[in-house]
Amino acid sequence: MSFTARVREELAHAPSGRRCCHTVETLAMVRLAGALHLTDAGPAWVVDVGDGAVARRLRAGLTELFDIRPDVEVHRRTGLHGQRYRLPVRAPARTQLQRLGVLDSRGRPVETLDPAAMQEPHDAAAFVRGAIMASGSISDPRRPPHLEIRAPNGATAEVVRSLLMRCGAPGARSAVRDDGWRVVTKSGEAIGAVLAHAGAHAAFLTWDGERLRRELRGEANRATNADQANLVRAAGAAARQVAAIEKAVRQLGWEHIPDDLRTTALVRLANPQAPLGDLGALHDPPVGKATVHRRLARLAELAEGDAFEADR
Repeated sequence: MSFTARVREELAHAPSGRRCCHTVETLAMVRLAGALHLTDAGPAWVVDVGDGAVARRLRAGLTELFDIRPDVEVHRRTGLHGQRYRLPVRAPARTQLQRLGVLDSRGRPVETLDPAAMQEPHDAAAFVRGAIMASGSISDPRRPPHLEIRAPNGATAEVVRSLLMRCGAPGARSAVRDDGWRVVTKSGEAIGAVLAHAGAHAAFLTWDGERLRRELRGEANRATNADQANLVRAAGAAARQVAAIEKAVRQLGWEHIPDDLRTTALVRLANPQAPLGDLGALHDPPVGKATVHRRLARLAELAEGDAFEADR
């Protein structure tokens, strides 16, 4: 079972809460997963969902709240598409569909949602719960985070976006694609907040646990890469120091290199991979990292031929 299916299944069995919340949730499913169809029996508002538990919850809501008792039509799997469940709400229920806000007084589809019904935080969460059940999809927690909710038009997408923002997804964005409008957020933390607000608590725990593990792995990888890069830089600097010492000795001879620089040069040649702190501890008496670094820099200048003349 996909993570999206698990989330829908959990939400379909979650408590519906207050009557206003149940109404808003039902409105979200009817609006986002429904469309006006011309059938053999006349015009009907057909709601199409992909989960049997969601279809049963929607039918229960329509029956309890609006006295609408649609049949549930099961469309078997064909090709790449999974099994679908369709609930046709036919012409006799036109008054109830007007109460739901999907048809106007002339029986035409309403393009926008009335945000007044979702002013309270619990109503906003109920709408998001219905939206996820009807037309949402969420990536597997082990993959890059992605939550997407389909919308029938741009005006509805904007309402869905604002409600997602109120439920913990401030970066939610709406956009139109070849197959319609989408509202998307790609923040793992935001998706966890949306799941918690919607009432998918078990899914939230799974999602947030995997998100934390993914972040810890990322931090560990970044730390490892940084350590490796530091080692590469240190090895490169040490190799350049050894090459500079060898060049200075070839050009000047050991007798023309000052005593303090000669000591540091010998310690470096004997320990070509050691860090500066360890090199300083090998001196007698010991010296600090800054002193070792300064002496190695002077040796590099000697190799170029200028510093020795200046010292003389």
